[in-house]
Amino acid sequence: MIAQCKFIVKIGDYSLDGFCDPYQQKWQVDTGNGIEQYKELKGVCVLKREYTNHVLPIKLKVQAKVECLPTDPATYLFAYSNDLVYSDIESAMYVLDNTIADFPTRFVQAATVRFDMKTKEDFVFHEGDTLADSYRNSREHMKKQQVDPSQRFESSETGSDVLDMLERFVNTNRPNICGSFALIYMKRSPNEVEISKIVEKLRIYHIQFSIAAVHPSSGGLHPETLYDLAAKTNGFCTFSNDEYALFVNPHVIWPNLYYALNLKVSGTGKMNLPPITFPKQLYMMPLLVVGVQRTATAESFQSLTISSYDTQSGEIVPITVTKEQLKPTQDNSFNSFRGWFFMSGFPTTYNITLEYSYAMEDIIQIRITSTTPNDHWLPYQDV
Repeated sequence: MIAQCKFIVKIGDYSLDGFCDPYQQKWQVDTGNGIEQYKELKGVCVLKREYTNHVLPIKLKVQAKVECLPTDPATYLFAYSNDLVYSDIESAMYVLDNTIADFPTRFVQAATVRFDMKTKEDFVFHEGDTLADSYRNSREHMKKQQVDPSQRFESSETGSDVLDMLERFVNTNRPNICGSFALIYMKRSPNEVEISKIVEKLRIYHIQFSIAAVHPSSGGLHPETLYDLAAKTNGFCTFSNDEYALFVNPHVIWPNLYYALNLKVSGTGKMNLPPITFPKQLYMMPLLVVGVQRTATAESFQSLTISSYDTQSGEIVPITVTKEQLKPTQDNSFNSFRGWFFMSGFPTTYNITLEYSYAMEDIIQIRITSTTPNDHWLPYQDV
């Protein structure tokens, strides 16, 4: 049985499957009607392995399900909207073609899918001895199928089905889904605002993703849903034009997350942010990406300075961006920017400070990624 406050659910004669979320201090439990969240469980299950959650008033025995680690083999997914012009997709992907084989990677297979189609398309997992081989096969597949104008949604009021696409990816039951990275290239906004269900599933499977949304949108009502989804799952979301859509985003070369922080801000202020420590030398210097507002057209962001301080060398590296600079380039988009040389990646601790000016409340996304896999998952935020 499950007890939450005065509410009691009888599970029956069979086993209860659940996950312990150490960051939210809550249990994710499959009751037979989908995954539900509970602050407290009272019961005893006899399973193969014991795990004691010390925040509970009693000792509870459950099966500890650790699906994967950030160093485990995983899948690299490239998902693109059928609303896009294929030549833009081809141009955006060209930057990866000659470099993907030059970097170490934990990804063992590339997968592709088109979404925003009248008839939903199956995911294609491309064979290959290495990621580079699989990726080349995926590019050949994309060149053959490109986009299908006859399958485009006819109304601009129809929202993107990107959330459904992500859920279907998790549900493919393929190996190496947990810990996968998805690069999502899209032009249509979703109509949904409520995202708690897909957020929960993406967190359980540690799906990392980077959304490149083209502005102006081809349809849909809520572009801010994409930004909010990224905030709650340690992802990243940019709004740019067709030419520079994928430039700012972390992708297959810098997919591994070392720092993730969301900040709800308004007015002006200065704050010390949590520090970051690199315990060992990274393969390459890390990448800083910062989202400064939830949509391409928001008028909230005015200016921001983020600075790193190397506690060993004493070097300070500040990066300042103003609203006038939020124009699509290789390093900026309508709502975000990336910073090179912000940190060296040598074994050290960096202190980070932030100064900001906002005309109204908005949410900042700060991400630091690397080519080198982290050895632990980062906690999630509900901001």
